[in-house]
Amino acid sequence: MYEDLLEKRPLSAPFVVLDTETTGLHPHLGHRVVEIGAVRFENGKKVAEIDQLLQPGRRMDPGASRVNGINDIDLLGKPTFAEIAPDLLDLLEGALIVAHNAAFDAGFIGNEFFASGCINDTRAGIPHNPWACTLLLARQHFYFGRNNLSHIARQLNIRMGRAHRALNDVYMTAEIFKRMVQKLAKQKIKTVGDILHAQGGAIYIPPAPQVDLPPLIADAMQNGRSLRILYISSNGESQRTITPQYITQNKGLTYLIAHCHWHNEQRTFRLDRIFSAELV
Repeated sequence: MYEDLLEKRPLSAPFVVLDTETTGLHPHLGHRVVEIGAVRFENGKKVAEIDQLLQPGRRMDPGASRVNGINDIDLLGKPTFAEIAPDLLDLLEGALIVAHNAAFDAGFIGNEFFASGCINDTRAGIPHNPWACTLLLARQHFYFGRNNLSHIARQLNIRMGRAHRALNDVYMTAEIFKRMVQKLAKQKIKTVGDILHAQGGAIYIPPAPQVDLPPLIADAMQNGRSLRILYISSNGESQRTITPQYITQNKGLTYLIAHCHWHNEQRTFRLDRIFSAELV
């Protein structure tokens, strides 16, 4: 599907500029997307967009709220990722995806497709689009001094909206990408494939976790059951009642994201530290 895309000129090809705002920095620790902005361009013209706050099913981290200005109250009554996923898939179909720090956004988008139940534990249903990254292009082919989005926009005299809100960042990124493409064309970097090679290779959404869960945990997760677990952490042993939600992986470790009834909020548990479990 994407072989033909690689041969096209970037600004003639369909591309979607995408940005997310999140509850925190680490999807493997249960952080989720709370805002998505995405604009589709065809032949350089905007043809569709998504601008949506999302209900993440967990609280905002205070540090994230200070950066993006999004608070828990702003998310009350907003749709979940699963509800907007079909529209997002339609928007992305056949397109190059462009983001500033694409690995961050690709990781969170992939986690959302898995955590929201939009896919099973296979790659079926995950978008296979290649991602271009304006951050990587800036680091490797330009000399802006600093490579954060707002600084690059100022260096290129691009009008800025409010930083760290998804759709505003999308329009900044789109204009930066267009300027970069025009400058890189003078270096004979002319096709989508050339752009991806110039950044060090295409970025893709990572695969869903592949884990053989203990049968009791797998059953609870599949059927919405709760478990009483004995958990061993750095603070010692504790008994918790949890409702498993989904799993994540990072650096060889598997994490269980679950609602902890003791704290009445989402918590993250290392799977290898769950000593015992029983259905309740």
